[in-house]
Amino acid sequence: MIQSVTTPEHKTEYLRRIAGKPYFEAVLGTHLNLFVEHPAAGWAFYLLPGSAVLELRGGSAALCGKLPDGEAGEDAREELAGFLRFLRADTLRAEHPLSLDGWRPAAPLTLWELPQGRALPLPPAPPAELVLDKAPSMLPVSRLVFAESDAEADEFYSTACTALAHGVGTCRALLYGGKPVCTVGCYEQSAAENYMAAGVTDPAWQGRGLARYLIVGLANELAADRTVRFACFPELCSFYGRLGFLQIGKIQHYTTDWNTR
Repeated sequence: MIQSVTTPEHKTEYLRRIAGKPYFEAVLGTHLNLFVEHPAAGWAFYLLPGSAVLELRGGSAALCGKLPDGEAGEDAREELAGFLRFLRADTLRAEHPLSLDGWRPAAPLTLWELPQGRALPLPPAPPAELVLDKAPSMLPVSRLVFAESDAEADEFYSTACTALAHGVGTCRALLYGGKPVCTVGCYEQSAAENYMAAGVTDPAWQGRGLARYLIVGLANELAADRTVRFACFPELCSFYGRLGFLQIGKIQHYTTDWNTR
């Protein structure tokens, strides 16, 4: 049975199930702590059969833990597929491989880390005309991160501002004429992990090493007190490998198109 997280006991159980899970504890845990009491923000959290939890926002879902084995597992997968269909979710990240009716596997995300206490060689500094801002205005940053979607930019802005206002994470940006042209941030944390995300460079400034400088610089700062982790798609793996980050696993990725069913 899929059970919405609505009580302190549910929240405690949800956090217990994601505890110690790279990526999931920081990301899902931050979202739960910030938004579980504010359903109007668009986030929803559920306990699933077995040891699994589910996070939903819009068309995106994340599943941590395992569904039961045997007949109970078949029933749980059928219920989950119907639930996701009803809510029109079309992307799913999962801790473990999963077979769901109507869903197809996509390229998994690679999970990277910089262990606590370690530091990577800092790439060359950016051009002198760029200014490093360690607390940039998040509105223009959001427009850089999601330049092609105002709706996604607004969602990112709301989530990031909420996290920062609650003391979770930080943001870095390189500014040209007061406008961000490259950014990376940390908007999810656990006691052991800083999760980095939203590394983006304006197309006009790509190829100049800006992302390398910001990503390594922020990772080194964050690794002083927690292990740093982030996920990427396969096409960026060689980039992060050259910077010196360590691969530690995969996050399964699934998609569906309910309009064709």
